[in-house]
Amino acid sequence: MKPTPVRADRGHAAAIADLRDACAVWQQRNGIVQWEPGEVPPERIREQIDQGQWWVVQDVGLVAAVRLLSQDPLIWPDPGPVRARYVHGLMAARNAVGQGWGSRLLAWAEDTAALTGHQAVRLDCVATNLRLRGYYERYGYRRRGRVAFGPGAAWHPVMRYEKPLG
Repeated sequence: MKPTPVRADRGHAAAIADLRDACAVWQQRNGIVQWEPGEVPPERIREQIDQGQWWVVQDVGLVAAVRLLSQDPLIWPDPGPVRARYVHGLMAARNAVGQGWGSRLLAWAEDTAALTGHQAVRLDCVATNLRLRGYYERYGYRRRGRVAFGPGAAWHPVMRYEKPLG
């Protein structure tokens, strides 16, 4: 039986930051514009953990992680009448890639959202990351517009996605 996600505690912060940095390094080596190493320090992750936002999968070490939010005003400033959960930071350890952790965590996030009365799951990725966009589209996520952050912004434009539940 594969491990299931558990709520992260403060002790997971450094491992989550290390996992994110490892993913960022891999992305950069492969010409993917998405994350930057060191962009999210353990202190910020600890704050997010304190807010109950991070979930982790552990086996021998940290295998995968995902951040779930009840709102995302920067990307979805006008969420409309749909009650949604927001997925961020979906990642798997490089030695666990190809084991289906991304799709399993997405399905788990969808099930968790449905069980708590949400009608959709929303997420985003850098608009130029066609590989990741295709991945989300294969799992039933529909495009819901592009968001640009203006001149001088630290963030790249993103494509928003939504998957209706039920």
